[in-house]
Amino acid sequence: MSTKQEMMLMALAVKQGLIQKEQVQECMDLQAAIKEAKGVDLPLVQIALKKKYLTPEQAQNLAGGGGPVDIPGVGDSVSIEDARRIPIFEVEREIGAGGMAQVFLARNKQSGARCALKILYPKHVSNKKFVERFIREGRLLKEFESENIAKGYDYGVVGKDSPHPLYFMSMEFIDGPSIQDLLDRDGPFDEQKSIYVITEAARALAYMQERGVVHRDVKPDNIMWAGDGRVMLVDLGFAAPIRKDLVGQYEDETCGTVQYISPEQARGMADLDIRADIYSLGATLYHMVVGELPFTGKDSMEVMAKQVMEGLDALKLKGGKISVHMHYFIEKMMSKDRDFRYQTAREVVDDVTEVLQGAADLQYNPENDPSSPFMLGNPNASQRITGHSTGKFAPIRNTSVRTTAVPPTGSVRKPPVAGTTSNTSSIRKPPIKPGTSVRLPSAGTSVRLPGAPPTNPGQKSVRLPAPRKPGH
Repeated sequence: MSTKQEMMLMALAVKQGLIQKEQVQECMDLQAAIKEAKGVDLPLVQIALKKKYLTPEQAQNLAGGGGPVDIPGVGDSVSIEDARRIPIFEVEREIGAGGMAQVFLARNKQSGARCALKILYPKHVSNKKFVERFIREGRLLKEFESENIAKGYDYGVVGKDSPHPLYFMSMEFIDGPSIQDLLDRDGPFDEQKSIYVITEAARALAYMQERGVVHRDVKPDNIMWAGDGRVMLVDLGFAAPIRKDLVGQYEDETCGTVQYISPEQARGMADLDIRADIYSLGATLYHMVVGELPFTGKDSMEVMAKQVMEGLDALKLKGGKISVHMHYFIEKMMSKDRDFRYQTAREVVDDVTEVLQGAADLQYNPENDPSSPFMLGNPNASQRITGHSTGKFAPIRNTSVRTTAVPPTGSVRKPPVAGTTSNTSSIRKPPIKPGTSVRLPSAGTSVRLPGAPPTNPGQKSVRLPAPRKPGH
């Protein structure tokens, strides 16, 4: 069913002689048929564009003199011919598209290096805020040096003073699927694989946090699994400086993807910091192990309201589908109150690693995983987390732990405040074994868990990953 705005645009197009009444009726009939057959509301203007009854310029001009209007199907694509206007690249083919830009596989003519070429959609070039975000992303990617963040190369604009400028950036080409691709293909991840992804993504966030930047759009689509074994964070289009001076202020718009944004993002708070990304990472972890989104609704506003007001589904978290360890991690990362979450991305890595070191069968080696999308060839990646692959954390109940290990820096937890509650109040970190003193060995040493039988000759021992600083 055509909307009132669509009908007004079509009536104006007929009046201006851009399209015939019969062509409009044909588009309306096709729109209704697509809706009935596929349940998809395809915009009327987009159908007219596909049928070539209107040109993109004509459709854009139908809005009148009030400036560019975001009409679906108008200005939200870049042709390969346009991409080839950028002289320093040899453009091969389109490889992806997002909400802001189109991506092509290209090769730098001077260096011969393969790269991903990202070009801002034409409909955004007149929006100063969008252009600033795009250029900022190109600059950050070029400045950043982290194995868990796609490396940026060139960025700029071609034909800035022409009617159709092209804002572009080139970056490292990641030959591999996104976590969303793997979820769509294979369904939920086992817990070891999920933890491997989350800790690697957290390393990228720790690197960004050290440089005073918050990502603001962490989700499975923006986490890639590269062919060399690296888990990499991509798409810094919404990344922004962390601004503590904006406490109490609000943004005009909400950035991010509503299914994964933190409660403070949903409220439009301006002083977002890394804790917002940690919430989104927790929502990503939930999606990976449960196989569903934490919150759904009939529209974005309903989902955002649930992010602010509703707790997580207790049946899915406590019904035996996930381990007590995973329950703890998710609740901790997705607390509604950001003061009860992990306070730094490094703390996420340290806390999860502590559990991995205390229970060797939680550890994950992608090279030993037959469902891994690649035969991983990067020795650095395979040494981070090694050991068994049982598929799920082993729940250990009614136990306590003493440890002689020194807690990692930055992992001190705040004491509970009288009269306050949080959705993590009933979640305690799962212990390891009653009365067992655990001394964490130095990196690279062989480990036999307390109480375990001696290692048989020829049997491989568990090796712990080396402690790493953010970005290393």
